Amino acid sequence: MPIREMNREQIWLLPPTLDELVPSDHPARFVAEFVDALDREEWAKLGVDIEGDPLGAPAYHPRALLSVWLYGFMTNVRSCRKLEAACRDQIPYLWLTGWQHPDHNTLWRFYQRHRRSMRELLKRTVRTAVTVGLVDLAMQAVDGTKLAANAALRRTLDAEKLRKLLDRVESTIRELEAQNEGGDDGAPARLPKKLANQKALRQRVRQAMEDLPERERPSRYKRPTRINLTDKDARLMQTRQGVVPGYNAQAMVSPLAEKGGTSGMLVTAVDVVDEANDTARLTPMVEQAEEVTGVWVPMTLADAGYFAGKHVAEFHRRGHQVVMPDMARPTNHPYHKDQFSYDEENDRFTCPHGQRLPSAGHKDNKSKKARVYRIESASICRDCPAFGVCTTNALYGRTVEIGIHEAALRRHRSWMATEEAKRAYRRRMALVEPLFAILKNQLGARRFTLRGMDNVKAEWTMVATAFNLRTLWRVWRNQAVLNRAST
Repeated sequence: MPIREMNREQIWLLPPTLDELVPSDHPARFVAEFVDALDREEWAKLGVDIEGDPLGAPAYHPRALLSVWLYGFMTNVRSCRKLEAACRDQIPYLWLTGWQHPDHNTLWRFYQRHRRSMRELLKRTVRTAVTVGLVDLAMQAVDGTKLAANAALRRTLDAEKLRKLLDRVESTIRELEAQNEGGDDGAPARLPKKLANQKALRQRVRQAMEDLPERERPSRYKRPTRINLTDKDARLMQTRQGVVPGYNAQAMVSPLAEKGGTSGMLVTAVDVVDEANDTARLTPMVEQAEEVTGVWVPMTLADAGYFAGKHVAEFHRRGHQVVMPDMARPTNHPYHKDQFSYDEENDRFTCPHGQRLPSAGHKDNKSKKARVYRIESASICRDCPAFGVCTTNALYGRTVEIGIHEAALRRHRSWMATEEAKRAYRRRMALVEPLFAILKNQLGARRFTLRGMDNVKAEWTMVATAFNLRTLWRVWRNQAVLNRAST
């Protein structure tokens, strides 16, 4: 076939406008529509003065700066310098800024000043979808993932290593100060760079030693408390890449409604914590999703990592259905306490062999509050054919401990054994787990770029907002295609 002619010096008789270079269904156009639709009250919630100051040099319009950041997060460009470069040579960014070129300092100052209020943008994406019926709020699913902090593992030290490091730093500072005091030259106008770095390190170490007691938590393993010099809020987390300083990032999602014409999910709540496990996160995430959506979703799907009796009891009290397996309790064991029948009138249990276990008082310590039921005589258990399987305690026999949430747990386990619960739980993996794969592989959220709890929460919220904007853009684009086809 013939070769098409190419000329890099081609001249247009009628030059195209910038608007003609951006397709009508481009995601940048959707970002612009989203930002332009913000009213004065919503800008105020973001802490942005949309009017500007009449005095001084003209500033870049907040609509341009916010559009650049949102589109950057959507396309995995989160570096200020990369965004600056994109605003010079990438057509979507040039279109969003109106052919203006904000530098990286301008972009950073805007993001730094307003990033903690960006949760309002996440809420707006969700409320927009809820208003037009794009979200199926009959069900929601929650999950978490470990993300590395912007800090090195070797900078995580315990009290002893901090003291040793401080001694080395003090010794280095004394040596450098002695070198600078020699000779007849006057004192330098500023500290030499190496000495200044050592003094800054000394200050960080001292601050870390002051913060260390606040991080102490009860641990059955008696491991020494550690703190990271680079990011004091990061904790050691087990990930697929090994142990790293990191955070536990949480997300709640709901599926898109069928009438939206697009499959997928929408993030309705996010959070970041420094706890490695998810046990305490279920109730806060459900409450945040309700606050963001304005709707109480009747069913929540969660994995066994969220299981706790207090959550089960609280949601049962509210009439909220939770689909969540109790993997730590093998109820199929023939002598599990769930196989013992309870006589509420006489306050006693009966074992599978018909032996009674009356109340034996309460157990109350720091880790557990429970009622105790014990066999009337240990000899009954020793003579039982199930001895060694049901219990191996020859001195006291079988004991059953009932927590304060036992009634709710029994109801929950019965519910989880139903086909309806099993069918609902099978949807959890397909609903929420693809979210983290998309965030990490397509939006580049494999590790945080900022440091400190407040900052990483803001960054995670921006990532979730970008994900929602991508989802809403697909619905917007498909609807535009349908409209063109109908006309």
